[in-house]
Amino acid sequence: MRTDYRKLRDAILGTLLVLAGLVAAFITVMARTAGNAALARYAAIASLVIVLLISIFLVPPLARSARAELSRLDLPFRVTLGGAVFLGLLLVVAPAAWGTGNNLLFLILSLLLSTLFVAWAAARASLRDLVVSARFPDHIFAGEPAPVIVTVRNMKRLIPSFSILIESRSRDMEDDAGDEKQRRFVKRALAYFTYIPHRAAAEQRVEHVFPRRGRALVTGFDLSTGFPFGFFRLRRRLRARNVDIIVYPRPEPVDDQLHLLPMNAGRFTSVRRGSGHDLLSLRDYQPQDDLRHIDWKSTARARRLIVREFAAEDERRVHIALGVRAPRGMDQKEFARRFERGVALAASFIAHFIDERAEVRLTLGDETGPYGAGREHLYDCLRRLALIEPQPDDPTSKKSATGWECLVPSSHPDDNYVILLSAARPGTIPSHIWRTSHVIFL
Repeated sequence: MRTDYRKLRDAILGTLLVLAGLVAAFITVMARTAGNAALARYAAIASLVIVLLISIFLVPPLARSARAELSRLDLPFRVTLGGAVFLGLLLVVAPAAWGTGNNLLFLILSLLLSTLFVAWAAARASLRDLVVSARFPDHIFAGEPAPVIVTVRNMKRLIPSFSILIESRSRDMEDDAGDEKQRRFVKRALAYFTYIPHRAAAEQRVEHVFPRRGRALVTGFDLSTGFPFGFFRLRRRLRARNVDIIVYPRPEPVDDQLHLLPMNAGRFTSVRRGSGHDLLSLRDYQPQDDLRHIDWKSTARARRLIVREFAAEDERRVHIALGVRAPRGMDQKEFARRFERGVALAASFIAHFIDERAEVRLTLGDETGPYGAGREHLYDCLRRLALIEPQPDDPTSKKSATGWECLVPSSHPDDNYVILLSAARPGTIPSHIWRTSHVIFL
């Protein structure tokens, strides 16, 4: 909304200034025609003032827009600083040779043109018949180096390739110039190969960093080279199968205050069978029993196979809830910043309790997942956190009016403890939420 208002304001201001400039210029011409020197002088001064205002308020936004449009053109080549100097020299020599008819200048001009042609032909030949593949790891965390194996195969029979830069083209969320986010194509440099022999392959293992969580859709690769003179970088685009990469939020070490929560489950021996470490009973061996549980001393005394049964430990369960809807009256940009902090905290808590062999449940708004443990459950929860987006407040929704039914589900006798991550203001949380959960304000 703020971006749209700024664009509308700039458009109205620019139109008014241009119209005022045209009126001042028309008055100046008419005054000079009528012989009114004083009116012509004042109108000329007004025109100069309007030109100054236009240069202050209109030229910078137009320059930024032009730069953005040029960046979106995505031309198949890019002129370097050395190439700009070379082209400037060419533009100086060409008219001088044509105007003077000097044979030496024509010789220099032909040398410059042939050098430019050789550079283009060599770069084009270097990029031809290349096949690129990249292998990304299964689990990628935001801000952490992810090992990526990039392979380039040169299918040419005789000509090698030189100075090849590999970039991935992905479609993900990027911050716009305003307060909103837009989905656009982003280039990320993957690897650089100095030499690829003909009919051979070159491989590199590189560390690549994804700066933020979320979904990145790799749609292809860009190959570019500055070979042989570096006057420009010629680019070639390769299409690829759409590779959907999920970037997890990075878990951080948690504070020591989590150890003070009233969670005593798992510290006492149960009276039921399970996979604990305390002995419950001895019984006769059955075909489905594990041979490692045979008690050989009791087997020797009884002269038959005797196995040990162990007591199960009480399950330690933790329920983590994260609010995804903005509180009433909070700025959307501020809530998005707090929400990202809540996502990072939720990922850290899940990793912490799963490492402590607890069962964890994750609730994101109205969506509640099952209890689980182990690395697979951890990755499932991190995937949900990677894809979740903050939601604006809906005044017509009754749930957002009360605010807490969607954050904490109804209590269950198997629940051990609830950790609630909320962007609400202190003092707005009902008392029954405080009695059944540990609240962390974002």
